[in-house]
Amino acid sequence: MTDIATAREAFDLFAQGWTTGNFDPYIAVLAEEMMFWFLMGTHRGKFSGLEGRQQMIAKCRDHEAAGDRLTFSEPQYVLNDDTSVMFEFEAEGLYAGQSYKGHNAIAFEVNHGKVVGFREYFGNLGA
Repeated sequence: MTDIATAREAFDLFAQGWTTGNFDPYIAVLAEEMMFWFLMGTHRGKFSGLEGRQQMIAKCRDHEAAGDRLTFSEPQYVLNDDTSVMFEFEAEGLYAGQSYKGHNAIAFEVNHGKVVGFREYFGNLGA
């Protein structure tokens, strides 16, 4: 059974990291080994194990250093199956030095209270 409450906590902490520029509380809920999947940029690819965790943390640290700041809406949809919880939401703010407004979906996999999987999909709707 999927742990929806822990996935929601992870979503909220990830959103908080984007808003404040401090991803440490989110990083604290990552498992030592995890799957990380991202579509573009320097962290593009599918990574697993320790490398998955390292890529997830590096992505967070890159956003902190770049001054990227986004505000997430309340999820419009929350979908779950036996292994994942996906949150669909709007985000807007500053990304890569530019105004950003987009529709996003992030799926978390959770096991024993820790995030063991992260998949993100997004589209820039123009600011």
